[in-house]
Amino acid sequence: MEENKKEQLGIVVDDGSVEVPISNTMGERIGTFRFRPTDFNIIKRYREIAEKFSEVTEPLTAANIDTNGEGADEDSVKIIDEAQKRLFELIDYLFDGNAAEAFFGKMNPFSPVGGKFYCEQALGAIGEFISKQFNAEIASVSSRVDKYTHGYKARTGKHRDGKK
Repeated sequence: MEENKKEQLGIVVDDGSVEVPISNTMGERIGTFRFRPTDFNIIKRYREIAEKFSEVTEPLTAANIDTNGEGADEDSVKIIDEAQKRLFELIDYLFDGNAAEAFFGKMNPFSPVGGKFYCEQALGAIGEFISKQFNAEIASVSSRVDKYTHGYKARTGKHRDGKK
C-alpha cells in the first residue's frame, strides 16, 4: 500500500513539448525529435550555434575527403570525427536533448547537398521551423490577451468613458 502512494505522487506540467517528424524533400521520414516551441531560450541557443557553426566546419578545409565522404588518411578521419562530434553537441544543446541523431542518423552531416553541407541545409530548415512555431505561439498568446483586454485598450469598448 505504501509503495502505491509513492508511485502516485507527482506533478505533470504541459511544457508545450511536441514530437516533430523530419522528412526529406521526397516526403520520406528520416527522423523524429522532441521540441518545445514555447521555450523562449531556443532562439538564443539557435543564434549561439549559428555563430559557432563556422568553428565546427572550418577545420574540415584541412581534411582530405575521399569520394565516399570519409577521411582519406588518419588525420582527416580525426578532423571529420571531431567536427561531427562538435556539431552533434551543438544540435543536442539547441533542442536540450538527443536530436542530432534524428537529423544526421541516416546521412553524414558533411555530405554535399546543393553546394552546401547537409548540416547547413538542416540548420536553415531548423531556423525556419523555430521561427514559424515561435511566432504561432506568440500569436496565440496575443490573441488570448486581446480577448481579455480589448475593452481597456486606448479607452475603447465598454470602458471608454471610465468605470461607471
